[in-house]
Amino acid sequence: MASSVCAMIVSSNELQMLVLKACRGVGVPMGQSQEVAVALLESPQALGALLPHLAQPMKPAKFDFSEGLTVHDASLLRDFSACADAAVLGVWPVRICGLAACDLAHALARSRGLSIAAAAADVVFTGKDAMRPEVSRGAVVPEIWQQVARFAALTYVPETDASRLGGAGAGLSDND
Repeated sequence: MASSVCAMIVSSNELQMLVLKACRGVGVPMGQSQEVAVALLESPQALGALLPHLAQPMKPAKFDFSEGLTVHDASLLRDFSACADAAVLGVWPVRICGLAACDLAHALARSRGLSIAAAAADVVFTGKDAMRPEVSRGAVVPEIWQQVARFAALTYVPETDASRLGGAGAGLSDND
């Protein structure tokens, strides 16, 4: 008997904000977090591919412009946008070394109107011909949603008396 995964339908705003918060929760800069959120808004089926990238520690990337652009030690969440910018501006070839082409990488490329391919263990930008998907509501697996929500929770301010005295939360009465 085949098991079926029950998907939940979320609004595009819910999906975008959860992904944005999850990326910010692990230290991805705001601009790159927004780009990841937009890419997953357009390709919600890639949400599961986000999880390993959220759990991966970010180390400094090494950018080599001697022949096109080659990037080593890249974080997909932080460094993909710089590589996409280079490709859009006509820098070729663009290669991200040691980063497998996953659903998330393809979603990021599509959201920029680019296409990528896997070359061994690298992501290589192949052109500017990718069609951008239409934005709509997304079907997501509840377990994946909950795992991403745990990363988003890293942005929350801890509930303490000091934080409440400083203005966090609704205070003693929430009547506004």
